[in-house]
Amino acid sequence: MINQEEITIKVSPELAQAYRQASQETQEQIGLKVNAVLSLELENRRKEAVKKLSILMDKASEEAQANGLTPEILEEILANEET
Repeated sequence: MINQEEITIKVSPELAQAYRQASQETQEQIGLKVNAVLSLELENRRKEAVKKLSILMDKASEEAQANGLTPEILEEILANEET
């Protein structure tokens, strides 16, 4: 079984009452659905962060090339950093 942690979220009084009155099976199904929604949101945020990083790296590369940085110069700079 996967380790799980309990969290608290705020819902309307009506939802809280309906959840408390639901069967154990229904509560578990709700928990799985909430977990799926939160996991999807987290994955979407990760994808967006990767996309933003990629755009930033592309812009930095374009700017470096526009300022005359070549792969050879970069290799030389990096080689000097290692020594």
